[in-house]
Amino acid sequence: MPTTTRSPATEIADFIGGFVAAEGSFVQSGRRFTFSVGLGAKDASNCKDLEAFFGCGSVTYWPRRQPHYDDECTFAIRSIHDHLRVTIPFMDEHLPLSYKREQYLAWRASVLAYWEHGARRPAGGNSGSGT
Repeated sequence: MPTTTRSPATEIADFIGGFVAAEGSFVQSGRRFTFSVGLGAKDASNCKDLEAFFGCGSVTYWPRRQPHYDDECTFAIRSIHDHLRVTIPFMDEHLPLSYKREQYLAWRASVLAYWEHGARRPAGGNSGSGT
């Protein structure tokens, strides 16, 4: 008999995809690629939940910039390997059609191009014959 419900894991993943569409950002700075979600520190538990859900990344706390602002909390994934293993597969599957998805797709293309054309080189960057 068919069911009209979905598994809790899928529902949580889809919720996180929607949350990222509203609050997430995908940033490239030179050869550094960051996926992050920044919130007021009062919502820090959401950042900790993202860290637990993805199984990678880190949570950072920042003091308020103005007296009437809240302190801030950011969840971020910066590792190229974590992007390839976690961020990209998750966003491909769960980030809804939105302007954020368009931003993500451009960021994703840059991550993959970087990986294909430079990130795989051995430490020291010398991939030649040594002559």
